[in-house]
Amino acid sequence: MKVPKIFVPEKNLEVVTERLLEEPQEPVIAPLEYDKFEVVKADTYAKGVAELKKQGKKPFTFFENVEARIADYEVNGENSELFKTWLDSVTGIAYKSKSTKFKIILRSDKLENIAEGFNQSFIPVDYNSEKGIELDSKKGKYNKLLTRKEAKSHEFWIAVMNGDEEKLARYVDIWFDKTRVKEGMGVYLRSNTDSDGLRALVLDGGDYSGAIGGSDLDYGARFASGAQRK
Repeated sequence: MKVPKIFVPEKNLEVVTERLLEEPQEPVIAPLEYDKFEVVKADTYAKGVAELKKQGKKPFTFFENVEARIADYEVNGENSELFKTWLDSVTGIAYKSKSTKFKIILRSDKLENIAEGFNQSFIPVDYNSEKGIELDSKKGKYNKLLTRKEAKSHEFWIAVMNGDEEKLARYVDIWFDKTRVKEGMGVYLRSNTDSDGLRALVLDGGDYSGAIGGSDLDYGARFASGAQRK
C-alpha cells in the first residue's frame, strides 16, 4: 500500500463512543496538509504547548504523531527525524486512584489548554467526570514488550488510533521492519495511583518504542510540528 507523502491531521478525534473497539469511527479530516516536520523542544510540557501556540500551531494527538511518523518515513526513510525521539501529545490518560482502570482521552482539552506556567507532574482530575475510552490494564498485556502481531491487535493501540486498524498495521510494519526487533511497542501505564490524575500519552523513540502513559508533565517535552504544504 502506498502511503501519501503528506500528512493530513485529524481535527476532532473525540468521536469515539464506548463501543469504539467494536464499531470504529471514521476519522474526521482537517483541511491542513503537511509535508515537512520538525521537533519542538521545551523544558516542560506546558511550555511546549505554549510555544506551538505562539507559532500558530496546534499540538498533535497521539494518533497524529503516528500519522506524522508514517508520512515522514515515507519521504525521508531512515533519515526520518520523528523516529529518533519521543513525541508528546494532547492525548490524555486519566488514572483512577487505587485501581488499574484508566481512560483514554483522544484529545484532552485540559492538556491542550494547559497554562504555560503549569509545573506539576500531572493534572489533578475527577476520574468519574472525565469522558474517554475506559480500559483496565489488569485485563490485557501492559508494561511488557509486544510482538508484531500483538501490537496490531492490542486494544490500547486500536483505541488510540481511533479504530483505524489499517493505519496501525502500516505503522507497526514500518516500525518492526525498521528496527528489526522481535518485540517492542509496549504500552506502559501507571496503576494504583494515590489520587486521580491526568497525564499526556507519549509516543516513545528508540528500538522498543511504545506508548508511554506515565511520564511527568514537568519533565522536558518534545512535540512534532508540521510545516504547511505549499
